[in-house]
Amino acid sequence: MSHIDYSTIFSCPRCGTMGAIFLVKLAGTQMIIKQRCPTHGGRTIKLPLMQKDLVMPYIRNSVFKCFKCGQDATPNLIKIAGPWTIIKCTCPIHGNKVPNQKIWSTIYAEITSMPGTPAPAPAPVATPAAQVQPAQPEPASSGNKMFCPNCGTPMDGSEKFCGDCGTEID
Repeated sequence: MSHIDYSTIFSCPRCGTMGAIFLVKLAGTQMIIKQRCPTHGGRTIKLPLMQKDLVMPYIRNSVFKCFKCGQDATPNLIKIAGPWTIIKCTCPIHGNKVPNQKIWSTIYAEITSMPGTPAPAPAPVATPAAQVQPAQPEPASSGNKMFCPNCGTPMDGSEKFCGDCGTEID
């Protein structure tokens, strides 16, 4: 079995630039990643979910980049919306005119636990802690939908294991 060079997978095939990732989602046994080179436009990368740990450093390095120019950007708004973490970054050149990024919350939790991940910029107004931290699923009896913590599959709350990926549910 040959070794895969993930740096080439996450680099633009035309110019070699590592563009900004603006979407990461899990679909069954695949990770679907949408990335944009500032010069050559967007592309979709599909990888087996079992390679997730090998590509997390590349995802982390590409999430906190400007969608328009590819420079490092500072996260200034992080919001949880269902299974998604919505990130709004500020670019040193483009300011707040950078589009939002949608990252699956379990992936976002993993990349923010990695050393070297940029912390969100201080908000001008107080933001409730629940909007900054990844949301924990609540029991189905509260009326909220549960999601698998590993793959994000919707669940009714009575399962002991995820039907899609097999993760044990606490």
